[in-house]
Amino acid sequence: MQRPDGSLILAERHGVALERYHVDQGDTDDCGPHVVAMVVNFWHGDSILAADDVAREMNRPRLRRSLLPLIVRRIPNWATFPWGIVDMLGRRGVPARWRTGAGEADLGRALREDRLALPVFGEPLRRRGWRWTGWAHIAIVSGWDPGQDTYWFADSSQSTVPFGRPADEFLALWRNLRGLLVETL
Repeated sequence: MQRPDGSLILAERHGVALERYHVDQGDTDDCGPHVVAMVVNFWHGDSILAADDVAREMNRPRLRRSLLPLIVRRIPNWATFPWGIVDMLGRRGVPARWRTGAGEADLGRALREDRLALPVFGEPLRRRGWRWTGWAHIAIVSGWDPGQDTYWFADSSQSTVPFGRPADEFLALWRNLRGLLVETL
């Protein structure tokens, strides 16, 4: 939803703000399962999923009837794939898709239309000497403030909600992952 000052913010759903469903992932690598829990709970307006249960479920591949019968949603206790997030959301009644090549205009459109946008950002190729130290993260965009040029997130890696990131910093990290975006429809 767009405010008179030009800022964009994700509107409440069922009379409750997204921040109510924020879950802190602690020192785990479970941003994907935590985001799934936050999205599903916000979408349905009730705390129906626990992030730890989602993580355990996503650790196991799922069989389905299709040309590719096995869907691997995540590497256990580590990296979550975007199609795994879409699969989990769809199984809980939240229509979603994933794609690459998304840009800042897509985030603005999602906020104006009160859809959830979950960009995947990070530094996947970072190294320290011979040691790989790359990372990727997913969070829910909850707003944009043009005055501060800041994107706001419901971010499971942060204890405060919303958590702000300067737009230039966030967009550079997002470009590192080629505009990878999971979004509700």
